[in-house]
Amino acid sequence: MHNSMTPALMLLLAIRKGFRLLFYAVFQMGKSKEEIYSNFRQTILDIERLLLMRDNPPPPPSALEWGSSKPSTNNNESAVELFNTKQSNNLQTLSAEDLGMLLLHIHECRNILWQSRRRFRSDVLRNVAEDLAELAGERGPVSVTQQLHIISRMSRTYPFMKVISSSVPFEMIIPGTG
Repeated sequence: MHNSMTPALMLLLAIRKGFRLLFYAVFQMGKSKEEIYSNFRQTILDIERLLLMRDNPPPPPSALEWGSSKPSTNNNESAVELFNTKQSNNLQTLSAEDLGMLLLHIHECRNILWQSRRRFRSDVLRNVAEDLAELAGERGPVSVTQQLHIISRMSRTYPFMKVISSSVPFEMIIPGTG
């Protein structure tokens, strides 16, 4: 009985997806709620990747002198010292380039919210906008660690940030992993 239900379930899912696609194409409503939520989650993931790579990075590698296979202890110590000085001066904040990239991602999130505002409840719109303002440092300076905590809180708090399992095994999604 289980084997005969699988094709029927697959057909039902395909028909559902086809009707959904047709519905959005005919009424020109734009993207479905799931697509909007997925785009927002992807942008937040990009922000999280950026912040994780900048949170407490390791010191630069030591430099090798020309013609020698041993690293120079003086250059290595001065590079690490310079790095530590920069780190203590930065207080774990983003560089100008990284801050610019972060602001672009936040702008993208705000665009998704604004263009699809009817897909979100008003209290959720207000709270997400406040979290994005905190993330951007508009409410005062924030460290990379604080920004990561904001992302974590957003992922825990908002239902649209949670990915709903399809109960499809990972091996079925990506061929060659099984």
